[in-house]
Amino acid sequence: MPAPWTRRAPSALLTPGILIAALAGGCGGDDPAQRPAPDGAVMADASPLDVGVTDSGVTDAGEAPTADAAVEEMGHLSQANLTRMIAYLADDERGGRDEGSPGGLAARAFIIEELQRCGVEPFGVEPEGEAPFAQPIVGGDGVNIIGKIQGRDPERADRAVLVSAHYDHIQCEGICNGADDNAAGVAILIATACELASDPPDRSVIVAAWDAEEPPTFLAPEMGSRFYAEHPIHPLAQTDVMIALDLVGGDLWPAYPFQVVLGVETSPQVADAVSAAEVPEGLIVHPAGLHLVEETPLGHQPWSDYDAFRDAGLPVLFFSNGQTKHYHQPSDELATLNLPKIALEARFLLNVLRNLGGATRDPNPTVVNGTVYREDAVAMQALLEAALAEGGLVDHHGLSARSRDRLTSDLAAVQALVAAEGEPDAAGVSALRAAAQRIMCLAGPLYPEAVCASF
Repeated sequence: MPAPWTRRAPSALLTPGILIAALAGGCGGDDPAQRPAPDGAVMADASPLDVGVTDSGVTDAGEAPTADAAVEEMGHLSQANLTRMIAYLADDERGGRDEGSPGGLAARAFIIEELQRCGVEPFGVEPEGEAPFAQPIVGGDGVNIIGKIQGRDPERADRAVLVSAHYDHIQCEGICNGADDNAAGVAILIATACELASDPPDRSVIVAAWDAEEPPTFLAPEMGSRFYAEHPIHPLAQTDVMIALDLVGGDLWPAYPFQVVLGVETSPQVADAVSAAEVPEGLIVHPAGLHLVEETPLGHQPWSDYDAFRDAGLPVLFFSNGQTKHYHQPSDELATLNLPKIALEARFLLNVLRNLGGATRDPNPTVVNGTVYREDAVAMQALLEAALAEGGLVDHHGLSARSRDRLTSDLAAVQALVAAEGEPDAAGVSALRAAAQRIMCLAGPLYPEAVCASF
């Protein structure tokens, strides 16, 4: 996921001086002593299959089970198994997983081995010299990993659901390990794919781990997801929906275990599949429209791998928890993640995928350029109430009285929209977007609090 609002020219709101000051605390020097570490240790020379985990999902320096033993004992979607995969991908030995780097190559081999082990079929183009599952990105250094779970219904298996997460991360001075961005998303992707491989839905499922999502290739032709959209292996005309996972490991603030599912405005049938999916106890899900996070004070800003597929006319869903203070920082480590929530998110994604792949769903969902302002308002009211509650965003981050006042004003405006009949007018839509952008700004690492309170 890119840094917010950095691909547009600065405005009077965000001047070059403010941007430079805000970004100065980005991926700077990395003092390992200052980076949080999980309880126990992951050995630097550990095999991808031998990262130890306890039942609580925390790494353990003791003798580690193999992946097969761990899955047999705990299940693909268990917290411990998910943590085992995150711990490997976000270990210092991977060096940040930048495209084409030794760490990126190691991550690629690990993901392929995990998919092979649980029966996901290779679906890459596999040119000479490349491993199964590989789709090299022509003109770049990245390689997508593409697998397939064949649908069990011969009359529906030619249609597919595409589920994905990018596996690369940024290169910075020191090490940025990208546990939240996006090792957690890749672990959820693998775990749900393995569950589906053991009991396939009626429709096929394409499993994609994208490379080259991060800058400087973000939105460029060499971006992995954009390259696939231009060179699909499964026809896009036979792809019912594209799902992207990005930033699904962290919390905007502790004790609020929420996940947003954006993009429900792109298809009513896809939205119905999301709303019908069982939400595991302990997880809060907010469906909403992409415009809440894309229409920024500096203009339109796509956020992740879904963008090229929406441009190609597909329904899309974007599963995310938003940017935390660890976003694109050396502190984005395993110990900063909400591991129990990640396990709940994996179960919820599986439920959504089973709905989308099931026999009762329309074979070709309608694609619309719709709005879901009512859902947006309900989601924003819940998020703002939690942010202002004791122990919420304001308290946890020690925000100023001015920020609290701005969030309180946002809440009043959104509450009025929820109480009103009919769709909001242009001013109401602007109020929804301002509330979403303010929370993103205050929870993230890149801008001073005064800037977040000023728009």
